[in-house]
Amino acid sequence: MTIDASTPESESEPPMVPEAFAVRDASSANWLVRRIVEARRYADHVRAWAALEIRRAERDEQFFLQRYGGQLEEWANAEINAREGRRRSICLPAGTSGFRRGRPHLLIHDADGLLSWCRTNLLDALVLEINATGVEAEKLRQFQRENCAHARSVESLSKSVVEQHVRDTGECPNGAEIACGEKFFVK
Repeated sequence: MTIDASTPESESEPPMVPEAFAVRDASSANWLVRRIVEARRYADHVRAWAALEIRRAERDEQFFLQRYGGQLEEWANAEINAREGRRRSICLPAGTSGFRRGRPHLLIHDADGLLSWCRTNLLDALVLEINATGVEAEKLRQFQRENCAHARSVESLSKSVVEQHVRDTGECPNGAEIACGEKFFVK
């Protein structure tokens, strides 16, 4: 909500002060201190009230999206398809709802297959985590992995490196696919 010029106390209007006011004695100093303290208390009160209202509004938004968001999404999709145009949104008096194209992203459906592909084609994507304790940790620091019989290793991959490879080459590795889904929005 914005405050416009028609609001009685807009941001440009100074607070009410007696015309000939000046700090001359303890009484006038006290009057000024009281006004400053009251203004701070009021600001704190407004901040607390605003925080409560924001939380209430966010709860309301989540309720409506969870309860009716699916219905709104289906309706918007049907309306957009019925219009057979290029628009992906519908403007309503209260706001706009529609679909945004999501950025292409990598979906991994076979992690082992993708790991195998990376071992052969994209070594930079491999991540090897080794966990060892005590003497094993010291051995591991000093010698190669073969010297540590009880050390555990966890092999994974860096999804961001694979995504960069897909962007650079256009090649989609085995075990993954590129998804460009749409996201529903209300604004």
